[in-house]
Amino acid sequence: MLKLRWCLLLLAISAGGLQANPLQLAEQYDVFDGKPVDLRQVVGQKPIYIKFWATWCLDCRKELPSLQQTYEKYRDKIAIYAVNLNINETDEFIRRLKEKSQLTIPIIMDNNGSIASNFQFYGTPFHALINAKGEVVYTTYKDDAELQQQLQLLAGNSAPVKNATTKPATDAIKPQPKGVSLVYFAATWCDWYMKDIHPEMTSNCLAATKLVNDLRQQLPNTPLQSYVTHLWTEQKDLDEYVKKFSIHYPVVIDADNHIAQHYNTSDYPSLLVFSDGKEVKRFTRFDAPAEITTSITKLTEKK
Repeated sequence: MLKLRWCLLLLAISAGGLQANPLQLAEQYDVFDGKPVDLRQVVGQKPIYIKFWATWCLDCRKELPSLQQTYEKYRDKIAIYAVNLNINETDEFIRRLKEKSQLTIPIIMDNNGSIASNFQFYGTPFHALINAKGEVVYTTYKDDAELQQQLQLLAGNSAPVKNATTKPATDAIKPQPKGVSLVYFAATWCDWYMKDIHPEMTSNCLAATKLVNDLRQQLPNTPLQSYVTHLWTEQKDLDEYVKKFSIHYPVVIDADNHIAQHYNTSDYPSLLVFSDGKEVKRFTRFDAPAEITTSITKLTEKK
């Protein structure tokens, strides 16, 4: 836990990764306990403040009261949204925090990371300010005096100091080969960060990691692509993850959620099974590993 917070502190110091190109958004986004919204109709019409968060993010929880205060202060001048990453979330988790913090701010559920992928960020909480021209002008990992100053400038149609940088190039999507193949999505921190918040998720992550390791040994000739989310993950975190679980197959960081978006997944862990390039099964719960193994093995025997 301490390590993760220290990592976020370092990221906060160097925050500033923005999308210099026009925002790429879906046609519609669900609003928790509200009507869907088309953000494309808002971008370029008025200033926008987006805060990315998750119910299982401890620092996000601490900032919710401040976010609500900011919403009440600037709601008439800035379109303000709490964008939930929509990763491993349930209505129960969100409603519980919404009621506890008495949130009235619109909570947008990101569609498979299509909002988040416009920005180069590595963890939550993450804040993004967009001016009335639709330009991303300021980002930060911290809800501090500097953010409040930038919000005040944005509300007054003054120009916040830009700190834009270029997004990294995305990895190419590898086509699935003929026969049976697997694609696995995981998170390097899922087995420990959620231990106290959502222990059932931790158990699911551990079970999935063991299952995929076992599958690799039992079906060494079955192609496997493995990715970990870029959230809270640098190369050193991936290296530690691989070593910790004795992983003997290639694992790649999904740098901007591009690959997860392609496969329309926002659950970590997820195991996708393909037959001749077509997805035939998808597993997100791993409390019955023997059944999953049998299911996949039978598919390989048919080929």
